[in-house]
Amino acid sequence: MTDLDAPGRPGPALPGMRGLLDADAGAPPPEPAVRPTAPTIPEDVVPARPAAGFDPERAGLADALPPEVALLCVTSSSSLPGQPALSLNWHHARSTQAAPHDPVSPKLPLTGLSLAALMKEVGAAEGQPWEDAYYDAMNWWLPQDPLVGWIRDLLATTRHPRLIIWDNTAHDIPWELFYHQSQGDAENQAQGWLGELIPVIRWTSIHDGERTWRFSAEECASEGPLLMLEDMTLKEQEDIFKPYLIEDRFETMEALMHRLSEPATPFGLLMIRCHGEYSSASRSFKLGGLALNRYTDYSMAALRTFRPPVVLNACASGRTLQDERYPGKPVRSFAELFLRRGASAVIAVVGDVGLLHSHDFARRLLEMTAAKKTNLATVLQEHRQHYAKDARRPCGPEDPRTEGNFKLFFASFLYVYYGHPNATLRTTPRRDGGAP
Repeated sequence: MTDLDAPGRPGPALPGMRGLLDADAGAPPPEPAVRPTAPTIPEDVVPARPAAGFDPERAGLADALPPEVALLCVTSSSSLPGQPALSLNWHHARSTQAAPHDPVSPKLPLTGLSLAALMKEVGAAEGQPWEDAYYDAMNWWLPQDPLVGWIRDLLATTRHPRLIIWDNTAHDIPWELFYHQSQGDAENQAQGWLGELIPVIRWTSIHDGERTWRFSAEECASEGPLLMLEDMTLKEQEDIFKPYLIEDRFETMEALMHRLSEPATPFGLLMIRCHGEYSSASRSFKLGGLALNRYTDYSMAALRTFRPPVVLNACASGRTLQDERYPGKPVRSFAELFLRRGASAVIAVVGDVGLLHSHDFARRLLEMTAAKKTNLATVLQEHRQHYAKDARRPCGPEDPRTEGNFKLFFASFLYVYYGHPNATLRTTPRRDGGAP
């Protein structure tokens, strides 16, 4: 983790989203000689077992999603050699729409669209970088006409809208930072960031045979105490976790993996709070000092037995990588790994998060889920709302916002949720009321 809670140094404006997606950084790209065919869309977006709100029949996307839930499928494609592109497909209210292929500059690293890249660039800049980045992000999405129209329609026509984003690319695009602007007389529509306005749910293809092209998230209602790994270098003086711990916290990933290999006492939540190191190579992309490839040794049988949600409260734990041997195939990630091993849901971090902010998020999660059974996607929505309100310009001539407000705003959007839209959690203390 890095100390992203400290005030940042100011910097230059960042490129707009169009500049990042266009081959020549803003100018319309030349029409390719051959238009790509539409990528294959998952035909079965239904859970492994019937769940409320989803049609249990093996129906197509248009029939499977309930009216208040939309799904955005994001895939990589290519038109001509050296011209990678993104393809967006929208599924809502029994209809399916596709956007034209948006080229991505071959000069742009795969990570160039990510929130992690944005925060790294802003943190090294001068001037008023966090405020400038805030307003740049507001305008990133303006040229993405189909996406703007789809989300506007979702928010205008749906009473309690929710959005699933199934992104199989390695760009780590910060979809929760989409900025919605209300139009004309639509005074009843809130204006703001998608991740604060509605619950946003992520999904990724699970590398487990037929699950690859099926939305296999389950509507789990998890309840129980906390099982935890915490790197001792990250431990705060105030121990907010102690009342909920089912047993002593683990200090190494190897010790936790051994515990998970033999299901014993049930637990309702697994939290992993450690250091994460991003790399585009799976042999050096690490969580808790253990590379992604090395986790193949561990079955994590307890996850399949108890089906808890897993919180990967560590830097870069939500980032993705593309296997160079299989370009265009779904990405790999620690979120995918824990979902494949049996976690009912995963909360992860898509960049470097500060120590204080990671502690604040953990506190908010425990307080909300200890008070009552709580929807997991809503936890993240309310976390973003808390910081977004401090970054929003208030009415009146005075503007009390600081660089720190904008920096914490971006930090709150680092947390993303993978799972079912209806998954809930109730975190309970130890039955005996004591502490390990």
